[in-house]
Amino acid sequence: MFRMLLLAQQEAGSIDWLQLGMGLAGGLALFLLGMGQITVALKAVAGDRLRTVLAKLSSNRFMGAATGSVTTAIIQSSSVSTVLVVGFVSASLLSVTQAASVIIGANLGTTVTAQVIALDVTDYALGLLATGAVLGASAGRRQVLGDLGATIVGLGFVFLGLDLMSDAMSPLGSYQPFLDLVADSSSPFKALVVGALFTGLIQSSSATTGIVIVMGASGLLGLETGIAVILGANIGTSVTAILAALGKSRDAWRAALIHVLVNVLGALAWISFIGTLANIATWMAGETSGAAATPQQFANAHTAFNAVNTIAFIILLAPLVKLTDRLVPSRIGSKPIAEAQAAFLDDDLLETPVLALEMARRELMRLGLRIREMFAGSVPAALTGTRQDLSGLRRSNSEIHAIYAATVGYLSELSRGELSTGQRAELRRLLRVANELEHLATLVASGVINVGTRRLDSVLEVSATTDQTIGRVHKAVINTLDDALEALGTGDAEAAHRVVESKSNFHELETIVTEHLADRLGAPEPRRVEAYSIEIELVEGLRRVHQSCRRIARAARDLDSAGDPLTS
Repeated sequence: MFRMLLLAQQEAGSIDWLQLGMGLAGGLALFLLGMGQITVALKAVAGDRLRTVLAKLSSNRFMGAATGSVTTAIIQSSSVSTVLVVGFVSASLLSVTQAASVIIGANLGTTVTAQVIALDVTDYALGLLATGAVLGASAGRRQVLGDLGATIVGLGFVFLGLDLMSDAMSPLGSYQPFLDLVADSSSPFKALVVGALFTGLIQSSSATTGIVIVMGASGLLGLETGIAVILGANIGTSVTAILAALGKSRDAWRAALIHVLVNVLGALAWISFIGTLANIATWMAGETSGAAATPQQFANAHTAFNAVNTIAFIILLAPLVKLTDRLVPSRIGSKPIAEAQAAFLDDDLLETPVLALEMARRELMRLGLRIREMFAGSVPAALTGTRQDLSGLRRSNSEIHAIYAATVGYLSELSRGELSTGQRAELRRLLRVANELEHLATLVASGVINVGTRRLDSVLEVSATTDQTIGRVHKAVINTLDDALEALGTGDAEAAHRVVESKSNFHELETIVTEHLADRLGAPEPRRVEAYSIEIELVEGLRRVHQSCRRIARAARDLDSAGDPLTS
């Protein structure tokens, strides 16, 4: 019906701007919807693997660029790749140099999208929608098949959107005022600015490229002007990197700035050589000529200048990284983090579960280190410390519980989104670790710190011998806690094994210490029985803490049972 209305308009020599606007806007909406669905589906399939690949990048710049290219080609979005990389840098999972090579390679990977769009398959859009819908409906619990169906549906929407935009703009081919406007705007610089502004507005260089290809196929846009618009689209997509860096670390800002510099300098370098680029694109298209060749020529130009830029900037990687170190002020991203405030939890990453889970894990590791610090000072404070010492430990305990609550809240929010089966299982394991850590903090407060309060209330003094004896148990538990946190932080299976198997050795030490305390009941000291009660209660508290450490180690071991600490 829409196509018939447009044909009638062409025959009548008039244009219904409302119909044209709705067709163009609707087609663009379908295109963006399709691209978004493709990205979400492919991220679900490849997300966990992408985290492993990115996090284990070699320092080799060429491997980094290749990784960026492949990653972007898989998820069909250089913007998403850049957001992932900026997030990894913010979390210290990638250095700025590693991130730079990935970002440079991402621009080459996004050329795959342009080549796909250039294929003349719009007539099969409805077939793709039907095929994808059937696959999705028949997937059942087979998530990979469901994601494949969603990807095909997304492709169908992309091509249907292109078809609608092509039909909407077809009347403009015979509308002289529009043709005159295009002729007046044929300046490469003007076209570049238009491409940059439009892409910055809609946050999709692929959509801009798609519109250029559609206009070229309809004869509305010349090759050189279209190439200039595509160059501008590369600049406009840099906005995404800046938005991703807001509120992040200084290194994250440096990574975002690298993306901006690569895109802006790369586009401006070609603006004077658009004619040469057009000749290269025409040569790459082969014998095909006329309007039929224009979509392929646009895609070829997009591939050619991104390939050359990738090689050039990889060679210039070191000075580029140094330049960002000078350009980004040291005060950016240096805001101090309050003791009771989460350091790694970023709401912006909730849309990227693979990163959000890693940030939650890092926050739990930080929580564990805070508990370790509190526990290390708890026994000396309980045996010989002052009320001020105990008050400081209680403040630490309150801050620890605040971080725990923030982490559980973050994981709860993440659980409401779309997660793969593996990601949901990892989330449950992280919650288990969080609960074990919170329980450990509670045990330190109730079983150790409160004993110190009883000692002070009773005005009792602990002998140096008893202090040293209980100190042996305390040191053994600290060593066990260190191993448990090592297992949590690095996935060290040997450390987890040492903790789990430490039960018998600890029991022997506990027996020796309790027997020693029992033997001292006959010591000629005032209020010895009352002191013995407090000492035994403290040893019992340490036993419970040791038991909690073993549970943490088991939880950490289960967390890493599906891979290393960077995989789910």
